[in-house]
Amino acid sequence: MGPDGCVRYIDGVHRTTNRHTLVTELAESGAGDEVIMSIASHASRAMLSRYSHVRMEAKRRALDEIASRQNAADEKRKVEAERQQATISQLALVQ
Repeated sequence: MGPDGCVRYIDGVHRTTNRHTLVTELAESGAGDEVIMSIASHASRAMLSRYSHVRMEAKRRALDEIASRQNAADEKRKVEAERQQATISQLALVQ
């Protein structure tokens, strides 16, 4: 208990630790800033930033997702180019 009589630790864990964890997990789950701010009763994005901590695994997942989307787009462009080349080849044979 603090000098003002407020309970700051519960079972050895500071009471704001759970708040930091909740905000971080909400952010990592894809919840929007406005939703998180509402749940956590944050009045500003500065406060949201203070409580949100992006973990390394979340960064890796985000980068892997971007790489996956880029690979899919590259494959789609490759297939389309091959299709166009086949069409051009068929037209050349007809003439």
